[in-house]
Amino acid sequence: MLDLVVVDSILVQEQEFFINSQYLVNLVGDSLLAITSIRSPSVSFIRSNGEEVGQIASKDYPMAPFIPSSFDASEYPILYILDKRSESILTFNVEKKQFLNKLKLNLPDNKRPKIAGAKFKKILSGFIVELESSIYENYHPDYYRNSGDLIYLFDEKGKVKTSFLEYPEELKKVEGSLKPTDYLEFNSNDKSILFTFPHGKTIQRFDNDNLGKLIEEIPLPKSNYFDYKPLGAEQIISFQELFNSGEGMDEVVPFNHYFNTVIDNEKEIIISTWMNNREAAPNNAFYTNLFIYKKDEERWYETKNPRNTLDLGMLAGVAKDTLYFYEGSLMKQDKKYIKRAVLRPIED
Repeated sequence: MLDLVVVDSILVQEQEFFINSQYLVNLVGDSLLAITSIRSPSVSFIRSNGEEVGQIASKDYPMAPFIPSSFDASEYPILYILDKRSESILTFNVEKKQFLNKLKLNLPDNKRPKIAGAKFKKILSGFIVELESSIYENYHPDYYRNSGDLIYLFDEKGKVKTSFLEYPEELKKVEGSLKPTDYLEFNSNDKSILFTFPHGKTIQRFDNDNLGKLIEEIPLPKSNYFDYKPLGAEQIISFQELFNSGEGMDEVVPFNHYFNTVIDNEKEIIISTWMNNREAAPNNAFYTNLFIYKKDEERWYETKNPRNTLDLGMLAGVAKDTLYFYEGSLMKQDKKYIKRAVLRPIED
């Protein structure tokens, strides 16, 4: 076990633009946070000291309005946005506030980009894009059973080069409706890309130069808090039925625990969990803790005492030994904070 210690909390200084909650948060380099919002479609950048840097917002680009299914800012100031609206990849220069390019994707039959949270990355050979089924709604078990490949590599002309990775059997065999969420997480570097379905209880690493070639598999650890077993409803329920019933969806389709962020660096793999206590309102809440895999030891660690996600926020990334979290959900307070934390051994 390890102890996650928050060392400070920095107020985000909002002056030139407003971040309307968050969906994805990434640490770019060692001092820049990139945050995407769906409510007011945008990708925003702030420094780790809370200062605003820039924002690419859909409303400012009438020639290329977008819904940011995902983004990649690893080549900052160049920003790539996977746009759900146009089913394209849009390229911007953040510092110059310029729209640079639109790459229309030639999508396979019965496939589409997810509305939010798609796995997306620019690599040397093209773009890695997660696609979902356009036939089945994501409350139906066939969404997981019959979607086929999830990860596609598109070339610079928007054509598919290869595809791989299906939902694991643990999700396919659930007979009732599953709560829709991001059951897949990933991270990548220059040589490889890492995927994990927590309910499959494994991490899989694939070769960037031969995408789809499995080069490493790491079993996930036992946990004191995380529930690996996926729970479905007692029957198949459509979203329209839930909407028409007027009942809270949380009471009909159970929440499943899932991973929110995966970080892969030279020394370790760090995973942040997202765990619902599965209690009825007003006691329903999400909690988070960390799994840490020390590569030199080939050993897993887990942080103790999961924290309420509204207190800690989302893990954005790691710089040296410092973990950066961003809490801007606006569910508990009107202000947004960057929180820095460190991991410390627990002394007996």
